[in-house]
Amino acid sequence: MELDEQKIYPVDDQQEFVDNDVVINVKDLTVWTPEEKSWWRRKPTKYKTVIVDNVTGCIRRNEFAAIIGPSGAGKTTFLVSLAGKCTLPSSGLVTLGKTNVKECPGAIEIVPQHEVFVNSLSVMEHLVFMTEMKLGSCKDPHNKSMLNALIKELKLKAHVDTPIGALSGGEKRLLSLATSLLSDPQILICDEPTTGLDSYNALLVIGVLKKLSLNGKVVICSVHQPSCDLFKEFSSIILMADGRLLFHGTKEECKDVFESIDLHCPLNYNPAEFYIRAVSNSSNNISKLVELSENRLETCDGVIPERIHRKTSQRNWFKQVHLLLWRLSLTLKRDIRDQIIQLCISVIVTAMVLGVAYAGTTGTTQRGVDDTRGLLWLITSEVAFGVSYRALYAFEYELPLFKREVGMYRCSAYFVSRFLSFIPRCILWPITLVSLTTIAVDLPNHVITAMEFIVALTLSAVPAVAYGLGMAALFTSTGIMGDVMPCADLPLFLMSGAFLRISSLPTWMYPVKYLSHFYYALEAVSNIYWKQIDHIDCPANITMTCVKDGSAVLLGNGYSEDFILQDLLGFLFVTVFWSLLGYFGLKREERKGYAY
Repeated sequence: MELDEQKIYPVDDQQEFVDNDVVINVKDLTVWTPEEKSWWRRKPTKYKTVIVDNVTGCIRRNEFAAIIGPSGAGKTTFLVSLAGKCTLPSSGLVTLGKTNVKECPGAIEIVPQHEVFVNSLSVMEHLVFMTEMKLGSCKDPHNKSMLNALIKELKLKAHVDTPIGALSGGEKRLLSLATSLLSDPQILICDEPTTGLDSYNALLVIGVLKKLSLNGKVVICSVHQPSCDLFKEFSSIILMADGRLLFHGTKEECKDVFESIDLHCPLNYNPAEFYIRAVSNSSNNISKLVELSENRLETCDGVIPERIHRKTSQRNWFKQVHLLLWRLSLTLKRDIRDQIIQLCISVIVTAMVLGVAYAGTTGTTQRGVDDTRGLLWLITSEVAFGVSYRALYAFEYELPLFKREVGMYRCSAYFVSRFLSFIPRCILWPITLVSLTTIAVDLPNHVITAMEFIVALTLSAVPAVAYGLGMAALFTSTGIMGDVMPCADLPLFLMSGAFLRISSLPTWMYPVKYLSHFYYALEAVSNIYWKQIDHIDCPANITMTCVKDGSAVLLGNGYSEDFILQDLLGFLFVTVFWSLLGYFGLKREERKGYAY
């Protein structure tokens, strides 16, 4: 595969290259996991563990380096540190030119070992989204030409309309590579790029990476026990063990170093496997290699540029929301059949059961008062629980994708787009549920009342979505959510007034009422219905106290008759409250950093 560097990476104001030798400088880099203690125990539950141990070295231009070493050598952590995306405690310095690598966004890209995609998107849809988010409009001639060149040169043209979920492992790896190359990075870091691939696809991917290094980029790959065919493609070797950098140089230099300590690779034996075995569980060999390579690792001769300048395109917040909504809408279209089935099962069947059970119910009789209260509660709760529990699992499967795309868009843009994606459900569910349920129920001014119910329940569904998203972001584990949600639901729906008289609650419990979307929803629906009931029949032989009209029913439940402004403000308050909690929950995940 011949990569045309001029087509894919035109030299313009995107990047200032300086003719230099050294590109990445690593000085005394140490990375460790922090000590963890339980608040009730003084003894640590998890001790500090050093992952990368005092590494010093440099990566030069045009280098195609293979990082090899036994499992647990610290290869992935070292790679992520080179990219400036490591969130573990660390000391030392990694610089790109003479600038801290963390201050050079876009100059380094990672191709992760495990791809995370929206599988229902096509290859072209994914690349268009990434181009729009990373670079700018696809209508821009420069961006359009770069996108088309990548698709052609990475042999993805035949798959542009193929869903990502239907791609082979090699094709997904090429798509991941294309995604990383869109921003034209100077350094490309690949974590296990051949894992899970057959020999043909592995050589294809390595061939692409080698061509990139020959055309001026630095390409660094961690490779787990590479075959002889793969190993010979690399221009240099970085050998690690126990977090130490044991060797960095050419294959010939590596052979000489090992032979100097009387370690000779047998004929017809894979050199990479021999080097890895030699340092696995052998502290003596590790010590010898560290001693031999110490001077080489601490000295980086060559011209180092003062600064490598890059211009990056930052999309504004509204454009980010628009693009995220566009991607969500594509996913929704592909899952439309499942959505319809869910609607039929969750809403239509429920509406039919309620309609049959409450057929002929009227609030103009003493017996019908309790039946109508139950009906109003069930309609309200079905909408609230239906949308909130659907929103509860919004982040469960998307969180890996969100963490992989950290820094591409703002956390608030992602939350708002996810929130807005539920608005159609907030409209459709109340319309379907109310229309079918109330067919057999005696409503005053039937059509108008049903429409008012739909409006009130649609408004109530919005804070219900915020509640579900808030809980989903705070408790990302399904198991924890299953334990927490019933505990949170109970006080909230008790405050609805359907099960106890709110006016009889102790004063200290009143604040909970103002956090309950059930309360505002049921108050609005109850007012719409009971304000139209001027008289309720009271039989002469009844032994219980009669309720004379709808106002008495509202008073008994503890609802205010001036409900419109109060409930609208209540819906707004609950929506903002849970949305803020959800945002901070996602922000917590974002602060954990890039998921590699």
